[in-house]
Amino acid sequence: MKTSELTKIQQKRLKAIIKHAYSNIEFYHKKFKVAKVKPDDIKTIRDLPKIPVTTRSEIRNAFRAKTIVDRKTDLSKCHISRTTGSTGEPLTVVYDEKAEDFQKAVAVRSFLEAGGRFRDKWVGITSPQRMLHKKKQWFQRLGLLSPTYLSLFDPPEHHVKVLRRLKPDVLEGYFSSIWLVAKKMQENNINDIEPRVVIGTAELLTDKARKFINSTFGVEIYDQFGCIEVGRSAWECEEHNGWHMDIDALAMEFVKDNEQVAFGEEGRLLYTSLYNYAMPLIRYDVGDLCIPTDEICPCGRGLPLIKHIEGRSDDFVTTADGRVFSSQIGSLLMKPILGIAHYRIVQERESEFTVQLVKDSDFSSKTISQIKKAFRNTLGNVQVSIELMEELPRDKSGKLRCLTSKVKVK
Repeated sequence: MKTSELTKIQQKRLKAIIKHAYSNIEFYHKKFKVAKVKPDDIKTIRDLPKIPVTTRSEIRNAFRAKTIVDRKTDLSKCHISRTTGSTGEPLTVVYDEKAEDFQKAVAVRSFLEAGGRFRDKWVGITSPQRMLHKKKQWFQRLGLLSPTYLSLFDPPEHHVKVLRRLKPDVLEGYFSSIWLVAKKMQENNINDIEPRVVIGTAELLTDKARKFINSTFGVEIYDQFGCIEVGRSAWECEEHNGWHMDIDALAMEFVKDNEQVAFGEEGRLLYTSLYNYAMPLIRYDVGDLCIPTDEICPCGRGLPLIKHIEGRSDDFVTTADGRVFSSQIGSLLMKPILGIAHYRIVQERESEFTVQLVKDSDFSSKTISQIKKAFRNTLGNVQVSIELMEELPRDKSGKLRCLTSKVKVK
């Protein structure tokens, strides 16, 4: 579709979700009333600055107060995710069945546009939580869109061994995990892992890392962008000319001082989900910095582009026995543990970690013991120091960077 046609779809869905939130979601009804905004005041994405920004902390508090999930929603039939993302601030998100299906369809679109096929042998390097997902859907039992998952907690040599055996058509995972696989292949002169499509997510991909991955696998890696809170939101096409925004599923604003920036200017990304009626997120501040553009992609697709994305880079964790873990390991270790409002993990030395922690109302002495146990179960005999803090300092992007390592990958 042309951009103008997609924009009409976006506007129609935007007005519907705003009306629903005002009428059915206590948190947003109060927020709109305080701002003296009514649903009819919001007709296009340009009207959204009339509504105050929604912060991660507000969502956490509203979820606990049971004011951000539609009361008519049957939670037993919903998909519920708990995420920390790269901010180190836990969050629970609820999708009803229809929204979960729609989110998957959006993700499948970018998968197909990257060159994936329905019957491809597909391997994903991901979190163990994703591996424990519900039983396969009917189409997966027929071998359609049915990935095999590998845990990113496993060492890269294990990933390489399994990939050599499975010989996937599609390899997907965190960029750092794919980079570690490529590095191990180069070190051991392995050249029989030949996926037709390689897709990376979740982390910043530097030009140097992109070239290294591309040269190792002999294909152009595709970058896909999003978060658990709203799903896939932007993705590269074969032109690699920026990220196409899924504007039929989301309204994406780029703001500075609550003013939407001009094309070519850097702005803070705000999401408004257009399909999740169980738990709408309106002007949700995800914390990333992006530069939108009005350039037309040579591919001919009408979905507009983000020219540059920042704010997704962390570090690798290297242990004393030589194992190297993806930068996502910090959030995955901390995700199941209650009592944490914010955190930052600092790897001081190979066997020494500091966890800077801001408590929330669920904090107890068990929180500290669970953190130490989680680190030792995964990383071995490591020393973990806990620093309780009132507030964590933010980096220049305004984000709470959840993991920093002073030990560099050799």
